Amino acid sequence: RCSTENPESVGSDSSGVAAGSRQQTQSVATHEPTESPASPDSVHEGRFLPGKLLAERYRIIGLIGRGGMGEVYRATDLVLGQAVALKFLPESTAFDERIRRRFYQEVRLARRISHPNVCRVYDIGTIDGILYISMEYVDGEDLASLLRRIGRLPGGKAVEIARQLCAGLAAAHAQGIL
Repeated sequence: RCSTENPESVGSDSSGVAAGSRQQTQSVATHEPTESPASPDSVHEGRFLPGKLLAERYRIIGLIGRGGMGEVYRATDLVLGQAVALKFLPESTAFDERIRRRFYQEVRLARRISHPNVCRVYDIGTIDGILYISMEYVDGEDLASLLRRIGRLPGGKAVEIARQLCAGLAAAHAQGIL
């Protein structure tokens, strides 16, 4: 049971990117933006083309998707040798100070949560003056694509995914984050 009142004035990030799942359940990850390609491994045009080197550290693999709060790319962190997700503000809002403050706040809040059902946020930086967030890349098919592909989930699988989502949300709520 949740007994927390949610004031209407509390905002949320509609991109869904910071709330992913590290647990590999039916290869489902819930960190996809609102508009997402069918597969995170597919190559789609975006601001950065595959192979592009950013900040002498990140090699772009491809665009994962676009949402209201930006574009998310799969990249390789060449310093650490790991896959990461890089979330960039949309070009249209990249220099809006209010949006930039909100982006910093997203990182501050996300770093307070440590749970297997919430993707880790590593850092925030700038490339050519455009803010980006580096975060854990969760390999797998996003829930929207899975539902388009197979239709309705079997009852047991739906309950399992719902429990994982609720556990991630509970971890955020335990930190006072809506």
